[in-house]
Amino acid sequence: MIIEYKSLYHYLGKPAGGELGKKVAEEATSRGLKLGKLDVSKDLVPSGFVYTYPIDFLDEYFKNEKTLVERIRILEEKVKHLERYSPKKEDVEDDLPF
Repeated sequence: MIIEYKSLYHYLGKPAGGELGKKVAEEATSRGLKLGKLDVSKDLVPSGFVYTYPIDFLDEYFKNEKTLVERIRILEEKVKHLERYSPKKEDVEDDLPF
């Protein structure tokens, strides 16, 4: 099973701030969740990284329950975006010798 992780910035769509970030991290670790790390510019965050959290945890923490239909729609939009901006198979040159 693949678990999608997001930083608070990506989840909320804006900077969360140190105080909220600390509260979320404390709650996640108290639940025994595995946190990810995302490297960012030291100009943005002195540590050079931010934590990432499972989306299910963030939904529960922020009471942002999404229905299965909404999640499927979001995933379909992501797939369409990837298809639009990924090179097509016929556009990639094959440099294999056979």
